[in-house]
Amino acid sequence: MALSLSETSVLLLQALSNRDVRAMRKINDRCLSETAVKFSKHTYLFALIAYALSKILSKPRYFPPGKADKAFADLHTLLLRCEKSAASADYAALLAHQDKMLSTIKRLDERDRRFVKGILQKGRLKIASTLYAQGLSLGSAAEMADCDKREVLLYAGQTTMFDRLKEKRGMRQRMKDLREIFS
Repeated sequence: MALSLSETSVLLLQALSNRDVRAMRKINDRCLSETAVKFSKHTYLFALIAYALSKILSKPRYFPPGKADKAFADLHTLLLRCEKSAASADYAALLAHQDKMLSTIKRLDERDRRFVKGILQKGRLKIASTLYAQGLSLGSAAEMADCDKREVLLYAGQTTMFDRLKEKRGMRQRMKDLREIFS
């Protein structure tokens, strides 16, 4: 069963408050599954946010004393605003809050540049390759995640995304999903 955007905001807020990496990853998985069936920009952005926050929460280097407190307070406030915007169906405000969250995450990531690609770019590639592995066309997956098709193919190949994907949906399940969407 798909979560509403408001429920997703609340779950993200709880996971962030508890600094629960596993919960963030579960939220990411649920959002990705829903995005693969029915693309929604808001759900995609929540998947990206959950992925990035799971990485940040799992790395102590993002928590220098006093430095991350303001960023986490900002993220907490923005998630509360996301929940209110989603509950009132103010999707333009929800998108604005999600964009601010991504900017905050980017600032956290820029403090400690250990990798060629930042967390958000890596998250976009992972999401695109997961969507591609779940059956979306390469073009659609790359477009949704705002990635280059070649980078998606390279990432999927290097990470053996197709081999690791647990949930394989056959035609019967895809038809069931489509009926659920249109009913």
